[in-house]
Amino acid sequence: MLDSASPTHKNSKKLMSKKFLSKKSAKVPRLMSPLRLAVIDLGTNSVRLDIYRLTPKGNSRLYRGKIMIRLGDGVFKTGRLTPEGVERGLRAFVRFRTLIKEHNVDEVIAIATSALRTASNTRKFIDQVYEKTKIPIKVISGAEEGRLIARGILANYDLPKGAYALADIGGGSAEISVGRGQRILMGQSFPVGANRLQQVYFKNIPPQFKKGELHPILALRQHLKEVLYPLTQLRPKINVGHLIGSSGTIRTVARIMKKIGRSGSPVYRSDISALVAEMQLMTREQIRRLPGLEPKRVDMILSGAILLEEIMIALGVRTLETTDLALRDGILIEALRRYR
Repeated sequence: MLDSASPTHKNSKKLMSKKFLSKKSAKVPRLMSPLRLAVIDLGTNSVRLDIYRLTPKGNSRLYRGKIMIRLGDGVFKTGRLTPEGVERGLRAFVRFRTLIKEHNVDEVIAIATSALRTASNTRKFIDQVYEKTKIPIKVISGAEEGRLIARGILANYDLPKGAYALADIGGGSAEISVGRGQRILMGQSFPVGANRLQQVYFKNIPPQFKKGELHPILALRQHLKEVLYPLTQLRPKINVGHLIGSSGTIRTVARIMKKIGRSGSPVYRSDISALVAEMQLMTREQIRRLPGLEPKRVDMILSGAILLEEIMIALGVRTLETTDLALRDGILIEALRRYR
């Protein structure tokens, strides 16, 4: 098993000496023998690990796992990672390091997104992870995150005819791309995510109105319409007929809809609107009992569902298809491009 910080594999050493996420392929030797690659996606809510076996003839996934660590809790109000979030993150990386050793991984690529783009103590956390696990973490921009998500979906998804949109709702940001065929026409990262919006707008479940203030639901919707206005401006130019959604938030909304018998595939915007109208009146316990909802998403599902609804309104789309493809798949494709 090779150490990710001190690679000695003939391919790994050269890969680690280059900027991994460059748009031009690094000049590295072709993959002549099997190599095991671990990809870690460290998000605001969850950290995910994929382990692959790469060979000259193809690749196979050996492991896929997720731990919901809520690293971004508090970040969008205080600007700092909390001690509790840091501890959950460190435990997850120690667990992943064990799995990486068990699978005899040759190289580790760990990417971090919105929470670490925002927190002022990001460098300290990255150093702590490296000290405990020797796994180096790279923080990428929102634009790069969106590009990689789109790349992963475009390479593996049966795309619809005509213009479509890709939406990924994370804990701290939402990445939206609009494309036609294999061409992405526009892509943008918006500083809105399920965890971020919950922290800023929803202090109680259900959201409580205070005299002299705009109701939290209305305040959130007003904010989202302003932030997502660039999507509305696209409508006279591009007729987006389809929305493809990735990420845990979107898949959770779709799963709830299916389990309560309201929408299957596709998911209809009108049904999402009806679900939001019901959830905004529910207590925490009532939301917790929604079928298909993970316990750690109870306080974020309303803000995430409203965000999804507002994205669909801004784009002018009425239906949603979901996919498991996401950031990790784009990272894998970038890695494969450098070998082949």
